[in-house]
Amino acid sequence: MRPFNDTKRRCIIGYRRWLAVIPCLVFCCLTAMAQQFDVRSFRQLPNDISAYIDPVRDLNGEACALVKVVGDADFAFSTPLGIVQRRNDVGEIWLYLPHGSLLLTIKHPQWGVLRDYRFANRLESRMTYELVLSQPIVLSQPEMPELVDNPILPDTLPHRLMALPVRPLPRPKRPIERMHYLLMGNIGLSSENISAGLRLGMMRRHGAYLLLQTDFHSIPDTQGECNREGVPTGESISPYYTGRTETGRWMVLAGGMHRLVSELCLYEGIGYGRYITAWETSEGVLLRNTAFSTCGISAEIGLIWRFRRWAVSAGALTIAAQHWEGTVGVGWHF
Repeated sequence: MRPFNDTKRRCIIGYRRWLAVIPCLVFCCLTAMAQQFDVRSFRQLPNDISAYIDPVRDLNGEACALVKVVGDADFAFSTPLGIVQRRNDVGEIWLYLPHGSLLLTIKHPQWGVLRDYRFANRLESRMTYELVLSQPIVLSQPEMPELVDNPILPDTLPHRLMALPVRPLPRPKRPIERMHYLLMGNIGLSSENISAGLRLGMMRRHGAYLLLQTDFHSIPDTQGECNREGVPTGESISPYYTGRTETGRWMVLAGGMHRLVSELCLYEGIGYGRYITAWETSEGVLLRNTAFSTCGISAEIGLIWRFRRWAVSAGALTIAAQHWEGTVGVGWHF
């Protein structure tokens, strides 16, 4: 019976050793896993106007986006587009990143590297964001609670808690954008000739504009009308024409502008315009051709793209839905 007892005693000693080693291994593994940081949250701060009142511009002169990082001051950052400026504020780090930034690499001398963290959307100019970093959790040995001579008895605790009413948080308002002014030259292209105009506008996210368009020809002074074939009104025989034609048109329009996404804007307007075509007879009399002349309500619609300090546009306009022109424009916004 003695050999059996010795074997049993050795097995029990071996089990006890493993029971003492396993908790240590688990504790070491958990400690090693905890020595890693991560991004706890990333969100936009619509009520924070820090990037508006104190803008920082990149090498292209465009305002940067501001990312407020909540974390240890030893963190280092880099992006494919670079970091324009870094400021260490109380409890957080301010990073001014170029417009359109999407990736951010985060480094720490002790906790390692989080490479190419991707934002939900590309960063916009003059907008403020918050990035919260979770720091590593260092595990410690659990401490045994001390015995209390006079423990709190269940009878001394409140029997029930009163639920306080929770007031819903107000919906954050979008920050007011900076006022932009637009000065743009406009060119109208039609099958007859070319017209030119000037567009003046002002907007934040929404705005208004005024357009003056003309072909720099005065409206012909006509003494009658004729149809498409040249037959005067009230007559049945067409006179002889010299082949000389005079045209004149002008338009005045006003409307609104709206920023859709990034720097892409939509504009639409309405106003009044005249387009007159006159044919000269052999007697030197000008007759207005009603088939190629129109006047009445004018309208236009198009898109404007802003980049840096420049702006380009493309659209279409019409006079009484009879005369049509395609338009392009180049200008400056400030």
